Amino acid sequence: MTKKGHFLLGVLVGGVSAIGATLMLTPKTGKELQAKLVDLGDDLMDRAQDYYYLASETATDLKENTMVHLNRVHDYASDWQDNAADLKDQAKIQFDEKTADLKSQFGSNIESGQEDFDDIIIDGKSAFGEAKDEVTDAVGAAQNEVIKDK
Repeated sequence: MTKKGHFLLGVLVGGVSAIGATLMLTPKTGKELQAKLVDLGDDLMDRAQDYYYLASETATDLKENTMVHLNRVHDYASDWQDNAADLKDQAKIQFDEKTADLKSQFGSNIESGQEDFDDIIIDGKSAFGEAKDEVTDAVGAAQNEVIKDK
């Protein structure tokens, strides 16, 4: 951004210098040259003011549009958050209701069955360990067969 700014400043200064040199070197009377320079200065000042006001209005419009969009995004996010909280609360209520229904249906069997689940997990772990050992043995045997066939 700085290089562009310096380049534009150089173009502006070079252009003004070229116009000034051209006006100075053309054969005119002092009063004509003075009037022409004053007119040129006024034109440049008017253009600069126009560009300033245009940039100021554009920046203001951009700021307003950005605020409108930010507020819209904030509203959407807030609505989404509220909806998510409502869904979470509804899911928790339904979960609690279903859990209560199951407890009423099965009664005390739930607590006594808890011990069985622990055994299943332990048995499941040992079963997977045995299966792993069998697969490892089968792979080793297959490798030996491949080596023998070579």
